[in-house]
Amino acid sequence: MAALGALSILIATGTGNRLGVSKATAASSAGDTGDNGDLNELSQSPVNAEVNDLGVSDKFMNVFSRIPGGAVAPCRALEDPYPEFNGIAVDSQNGIAVLSDTNLKSALVYDINAGESSSGPSTITPYKGWIKGPATYLSFAAGVALDPVRHELYTTENDIGDDVAAFPYAASGDYKSRALAVPHGAYGIALSQKHHQMAVAIQHDAEIIFYPLQAKGATPPLRSIRGMKTKLADPHGVAWDQKNDEIFVTNYGNWSRGYWDADYNGGGHYYPPSITVFRGDAKGDIAPVRMIQGPKTQLDWPTGIAVDNLHDEIAVAQEPTNEILIFKRTDNGDVAPEHVLAGPLTHIVHPMGVAFDAARNELWVANFGHEAEIFDLNATGNVAPKRIIRNAPPGTVAAGFGNPMALAYDSKRDVLLVPN
Repeated sequence: MAALGALSILIATGTGNRLGVSKATAASSAGDTGDNGDLNELSQSPVNAEVNDLGVSDKFMNVFSRIPGGAVAPCRALEDPYPEFNGIAVDSQNGIAVLSDTNLKSALVYDINAGESSSGPSTITPYKGWIKGPATYLSFAAGVALDPVRHELYTTENDIGDDVAAFPYAASGDYKSRALAVPHGAYGIALSQKHHQMAVAIQHDAEIIFYPLQAKGATPPLRSIRGMKTKLADPHGVAWDQKNDEIFVTNYGNWSRGYWDADYNGGGHYYPPSITVFRGDAKGDIAPVRMIQGPKTQLDWPTGIAVDNLHDEIAVAQEPTNEILIFKRTDNGDVAPEHVLAGPLTHIVHPMGVAFDAARNELWVANFGHEAEIFDLNATGNVAPKRIIRNAPPGTVAAGFGNPMALAYDSKRDVLLVPN
């Protein structure tokens, strides 16, 4: 899927230029001469030959010719001209941070020391690179992972992309990616140098699927984790603990085997959100070695997740509650987080991604919007961040579009309803 422009909602008036009043006008819109035969030829089906003899009736052409349309300019547009952050990854060794952008279909590369104090002057933060354009294959950039050995960044393409796009650290602009085709619904991604593999979370299939590092094209997966025993349910974030060789997965909780098993007719189920932990070499329908789940955990749509090996902690981004939950790495069962980072001073609003920079004792948070915050590693409660990265002027409202594909108008309340 080629990269798209900024997501927007275009609103047109009820009248506009006519398409035309004749068959010739309708056909000429596609460069034809205007008789029915030419118009029929344009719509020949390469799959179902039977429909090719149906023709275009005079009744259809009479209706078609009177439909308003043509080059009608919208009277207004709802759009966000700036990036909106989503996933995040940090490479402490090589001094960079990468944030994905679902709105403008891009990835932004920053110096690891970028950002300014929350009390300092407010400006757009300069970036080292901005990867954006049709050659990038970025169409809904979600999860991000960095390879500090090969100096490459990976982004998953959720919703409509169905690929993993990889770039060198130095990439910028309309850089051609090394694209790998993956199942629909890819979100989180994590890498292992020990196994020389990448792990990709597939939401709808409730699966973690594994490919070789630097895989491209239609390379088949090496293995997958999927099945009833796994407790995977709409997996999102993935973190691979390099030191202990464990894979951490956040789960929203909705599950249906029918997504991946055409013969299954047992329906779906909503499970409580969770964090499942697997061995680094796990495959098939295997139970997690640990699972954090229950009312004490405060989990609610846990999205991004990161592991801090130096302090044996994990951080989880809670998008709907505007919180970052910190657990012990070895936690299991219905356990409360060690501490919570949240409140108006934190600037945390709809957090999607988290990353640890243990070398600098920092925790990075990516909001679904125009800010990313950098905190001291021991920060807790309602505290201000050390620095803020901005991709838009301060105070710019984020439209919050994430591939809007439908639109409804509520005439009673006079509002537009835009599902993402």
